[in-house]
Amino acid sequence: MIRFRRLLALVAVMFLVAGCMASGEPVSWEDQADESGEGLVEREFTAACMEANDDLSEAKSRGFCECVLDGVQAAVTFEQFTELDDFIDKHRDDVTAAMLGEHFGWLVEATDACAT
Repeated sequence: MIRFRRLLALVAVMFLVAGCMASGEPVSWEDQADESGEGLVEREFTAACMEANDDLSEAKSRGFCECVLDGVQAAVTFEQFTELDDFIDKHRDDVTAAMLGEHFGWLVEATDACAT
């Protein structure tokens, strides 16, 4: 049940991250890096994920979200990640965990690995 809840929280994250990935904006994970070296998409993903998981302590939420981001980055290219963004934009009103699992199993796998 916790894994499913975390995946649904990530669906909410993707709605938030979608706003930062408009045409002509970040073209890589590292694009628009800040002084820490994190790119805009990385920062937005972590911030939105932490907001979606505010039932956890800040440290646990950050750890979970950074774990998921690391898993996603290890599994797919930035371009594949943007396909998820496009999918969510297209299916905004009817995205389900099952749809994500069918089309973007790497997101589900990263979430499951980090939720344990």
